[in-house]
Amino acid sequence: AVHRLREQGLRVELVLAGDGEMRPEVEALVIELGIADQVRITGWISSTQVREELLAARALVLPSVAEGLPVVLMEAMALRRPVISTFLAGIPELVHDGVHGWLVPSGDVAAVAQALKSCLLASADQLHCMGDAAREQARARHSIDTEVAKLAAHFRFAVAS
Repeated sequence: AVHRLREQGLRVELVLAGDGEMRPEVEALVIELGIADQVRITGWISSTQVREELLAARALVLPSVAEGLPVVLMEAMALRRPVISTFLAGIPELVHDGVHGWLVPSGDVAAVAQALKSCLLASADQLHCMGDAAREQARARHSIDTEVAKLAAHFRFAVAS
């Protein structure tokens, strides 16, 4: 998707946070596509560093092919970052397309590129509104205080029964 944007004359920096067994393949592909100057692979980073990367980013991009409900989406949204992710598993319950970010079909590189382009061309006001909506959605759906209160109510009900 970054390569497609480059071909259209759009500049984007992609930060791949984390590490894994496929890193050599990813690095080789980045070089093959000629986008090494636009991609930074961090390797393993701490949760503090993840937070710093999210705060420095325009959006979080997670175009997954297999997920449940990724915590990193909730973390990004809680930090007022719009997200680009896929119509997969529980993600559409958390992320509403055009409200909290952009949703694309899983495996659709052209759609990811278009979502990235939309994000790059979005105004600061639009990103701010999406970020605020994302934070409210994450807090409403996944606040630790709310979830602990629900769990405590279940325990009280079980003990009372």
